[in-house]
Amino acid sequence: MPRHSPLVAAVARLRRPYTGEPQWAVEPEVGGALAELSPLELAHLLGQASGPVPPRVRRTVLPDAHDPVQQSLEAAVFAAAATIARPVFWMVQPRVDQLRLSVMPDVAAGLVQALFSLVPGLIARPIGMHVFLAHGPGVVVLTGVGADRWASLMDGFVPSAVPPLPVALDPLLSSLLRRVCLFPSPPSVEAGELRWQDGPSIEWISAALSHPITGLSVPLTLKLAAQSPTNMR
Repeated sequence: MPRHSPLVAAVARLRRPYTGEPQWAVEPEVGGALAELSPLELAHLLGQASGPVPPRVRRTVLPDAHDPVQQSLEAAVFAAAATIARPVFWMVQPRVDQLRLSVMPDVAAGLVQALFSLVPGLIARPIGMHVFLAHGPGVVVLTGVGADRWASLMDGFVPSAVPPLPVALDPLLSSLLRRVCLFPSPPSVEAGELRWQDGPSIEWISAALSHPITGLSVPLTLKLAAQSPTNMR
């Protein structure tokens, strides 16, 4: 499928606000799956059909994790990122079996060290310019981090004991992490609220998270709470 086909452009328009991907990064992620969609599924993708959006369209445009272990690992990444009051991710690339994360260099050490404290037994495998973080079958990939950079991020780090995370929110937090670029800095969950600082309005986030194609795949059980929103998109 040509890189700039109308279908790829349509997916990019839907997906990029959630993932932060540049245009050129979208086609390799979705091109093959787009070619397999039926005419009715393509009509839903292009907004030319009414009724519920077929699940395969949603999975093609922005897939969610379904394995509980993968969801748990991604929920831990969400919690680790929420401890950092600055932008953390400049791009995420959700896949069915893993999540690829592009992290701001100045916060990479804080993120991975918080994650290792939250996930005992997490295994790191530097391969080329990526680091694969695995916990059982769950995998997240830190892109653009070579072995030397990884060693410096973990230099002198000793994991601290932290309370275990509640598992009930794992599917929701995983789904939110795959859409984390909606927020300028990672949101947090406190007292039953999804909170974010200096970003979009509650109305804009609510619409984005309820979008029929790219919205959350699980019920939003948290109250939305923008803290000093400055960008009223």
